[in-house]
Amino acid sequence: MKHRTFKASTIVAVTLLMLLLLLGCSKDRPQTAQPNDPTENILETDEAPEREGDIAGSQANPEAKDLRFTDQISFESEVLPVLENHCVLCHAEGTAGAFHMKLDVASDATAYAFAIGRLVESGDMPPWPASEKSPQFIGDHSITSDQKEAVLKWANQGGAIDVDPNRKMLSQRPVMTINNPDLIVTSASGPYQGSTDTLDDYRCVIFDPNVDETKWILASHFVPDKVEVVHHGIFTLASSEYRNQAERLDRADPGVGWSCYGGNGLSEQTDGYKYGFGGWAPGDPPEISPKGYGVPLRPGDFLIIQLHYHFDYSAPPDLSQMLFDFASTEQLEANGGSFKTLTGQLFRGPAEIPCYEGDQHPLCDRDTAIRRAVELYGDAGYASNFFNRECGFTPEDYAHMTNGTATSSCDIPVKATGKVISVTGHMHELGLSIRLTLNPDTENERILLDIPDWDFQWQFNYHPVESIILKDGDIIRVDCAWNRERAPYEAIGYILWSLGTGDEMCYSGITTAPSDH
Repeated sequence: MKHRTFKASTIVAVTLLMLLLLLGCSKDRPQTAQPNDPTENILETDEAPEREGDIAGSQANPEAKDLRFTDQISFESEVLPVLENHCVLCHAEGTAGAFHMKLDVASDATAYAFAIGRLVESGDMPPWPASEKSPQFIGDHSITSDQKEAVLKWANQGGAIDVDPNRKMLSQRPVMTINNPDLIVTSASGPYQGSTDTLDDYRCVIFDPNVDETKWILASHFVPDKVEVVHHGIFTLASSEYRNQAERLDRADPGVGWSCYGGNGLSEQTDGYKYGFGGWAPGDPPEISPKGYGVPLRPGDFLIIQLHYHFDYSAPPDLSQMLFDFASTEQLEANGGSFKTLTGQLFRGPAEIPCYEGDQHPLCDRDTAIRRAVELYGDAGYASNFFNRECGFTPEDYAHMTNGTATSSCDIPVKATGKVISVTGHMHELGLSIRLTLNPDTENERILLDIPDWDFQWQFNYHPVESIILKDGDIIRVDCAWNRERAPYEAIGYILWSLGTGDEMCYSGITTAPSDH
């Protein structure tokens, strides 16, 4: 089981309960503010349910206090809206969070009131790692300070409810999907059967669209099969030249797919291409390309879906799906036979975490740690040397960081210019914080993403609300920090940039829509 250090306010009196609740609510973006113009007729929305008034009289909880003339927090008017807008989607019966905290009816909220208060107070729920220093993002799932105060006060007052205890709590977030998809793709090898022996299982699976001509993807949507165990997914689109690599990894690991914690395991090649194709977390709507843009899907192209399964009490076979909406012949002709494509750029900094002063473990020697990484991952084991060289640093620059905390920074010129569509960051279990800054140390400095309390369990693509343009000559600075105490049982030896569970990364990416000029 993975370890994580929480804020003191979270730990007090609820340590065991916290371990059970970590999956919690997931973010879900509201469907009224996409970063693009959705293609007409490709999406189907299930509207949020209307609520009948049933507060007063015989419908009310006969044991609840009359709250109208007291300073008691009203569950109906101040707490219920928060739960229905931020929590119920992932905690209703049959969802990923239900095993940890089931929120079906009002009385469930009372039963979990203490835990709800502590999770909200700590900021662990609802999960939204990006801080207020970041731009405003579409689907910001955080709650306001007033909402947080109300929920915490309600919990501290005992979690009283002023509604019928059997009143159904209904998510007020509409569910969005692709209506009549042009293609539905599942695992090329059938369902994945995991095991409860592995609590957090990271599995890479090949999804093969098997198209016989180039298609232009206008929208895609991941649909989990077993929602109670599928936590999140990260997607890679690769050309046929990478297929042999992927199949070797698949054959080397029993069962469907292969174990893949830090990445999908594909090494860079001189031929072919592979790039990130987005991701998914519970509640996410389809990924829709901006108007006039599309993603080409060529014959031989395939997907590698990295799925995080969380097997608490069962491990049902999972056959999740990817839905695609392609451009029609008419749409293709109207766009001159093709679409503009989004571009992306990776912004990566060094990852070097020396051992504690006095630690005599053999792997505390950096050269020994490098040799081990090369034995495990081939040339990818030299990644730390590469990123140090690219960013103008040497291992000696980190030698003094022997108290368990380490930091790195790298300034990288922008190559993928245009409007920012999404931004994301990635680290492993020792991650403490990550930040992306546009044109640092200038009068035009602008933070593009700030995650001050990194949590590996919650990795999102963030879509800015406003138009942010990257231009030639711009610089992006990526800052990363780590702390060994975040996962002390995995932090063995000198920690380097690499692919394994006990390794680290300082990794981020920005997707842009190039301008016409």
